[in-house]
Amino acid sequence: MLGVVFRGVFPLDRLADLRRLSQVGRIPGYEELGHRDGWGIVSFRDGNPRYIGRSPRPAFLDPSFDSAEEAIPDIAAPNILVAHVRAASKGTATLPNTHPFIIGQMVLGHNGTIEDFFPETSRKAKGETDSERLALLVADRFEEKGDLRDAMKSVIREELSAHEFSSAIMLTSDGKRLLGYRDFAKEEMADYYDLRICKGSDFVALYQQTLLECEGSESRVKKGELVTVALDLKVERAMVI
Repeated sequence: MLGVVFRGVFPLDRLADLRRLSQVGRIPGYEELGHRDGWGIVSFRDGNPRYIGRSPRPAFLDPSFDSAEEAIPDIAAPNILVAHVRAASKGTATLPNTHPFIIGQMVLGHNGTIEDFFPETSRKAKGETDSERLALLVADRFEEKGDLRDAMKSVIREELSAHEFSSAIMLTSDGKRLLGYRDFAKEEMADYYDLRICKGSDFVALYQQTLLECEGSESRVKKGELVTVALDLKVERAMVI
């Protein structure tokens, strides 16, 4: 996953890095490398989330990813972009199962598996994944509370805590702020279920895996920590659990 708040030209090398990881990214317990089960890129126009591109095909093999990359320099800044390359744990490689999910005025991508997660939500899931159901729940809380950070805290404390999960690594945005959250079940998996912050001169990026160096300052999101990045690139960090 990749989330970027940018005030100038979007750093396309970050997106090229994510595409490369769709082919060579590591997955514990699997011999085959890569996150090959679809990809999606979302940004905002007039405050509304929209897909720049989305496909159930592997990003590194998909010509439509090239078209999405070509469209990104035309995105007006300041802005927020959320991208995801998927390695399916539940649900097949179909478009409805492909992250990130746009629900109402927000977008959310997730990495991990939440067991027996079937919350009651105002909208019906289109796909088969626990991740989409998580996005629907966050969207409901967002509409209820009017604040995405409060919605995330509510879901984390009241819903996720009641379920077993491999990880709950999330990136979500309402176009005004980018939020990142990191949690995982097993300490020996901490290096894989990672989330990093790279602060550049005119962008802040959140990512799990990367083949790039951070040309700026880099820090690690703590287990149970929620990070908020505003359009002015101000970063706020708070422990949720």
